[in-house]
Amino acid sequence: MLYYRRSRFLRRVILPITLLSFLSACHKWVELKPPYEQAFAEEQPEKVRLTVVGNSRLVLEEPRVQGDTLFGLSRRTGVPLDQIQRAEVRQDDMVANVFLITGIAVTVGLLVYGAIEGRRVMAEGLGAWLGELAED
Repeated sequence: MLYYRRSRFLRRVILPITLLSFLSACHKWVELKPPYEQAFAEEQPEKVRLTVVGNSRLVLEEPRVQGDTLFGLSRRTGVPLDQIQRAEVRQDDMVANVFLITGIAVTVGLLVYGAIEGRRVMAEGLGAWLGELAED
């Protein structure tokens, strides 16, 4: 009985949460054009990925420009704006989200169909089902 409750909990709670968490993975990085002060003020991004002089990369959360320096909340370091070679903001990719949701819906539909068909085969017997296949 305990196994049944665990598997029911798994199906009803954990699997949907896991599938929904993949939706946040559908994003893309879009490059910002200089001047970065104006771009950060207009976009107000949650995250920004920077490539700075020396080709090192870092991600800042909730970036804010103060003077000639870009600061982020997660890292208490500032990056001078003249040291930024490339700045990208994270945006949701709606096309990827649509494909992901469609793929999940098709998979669930096929699983439901397979379960219904499997019950029918078990109820009628394997011989009747194989007979239908031979007639087709």
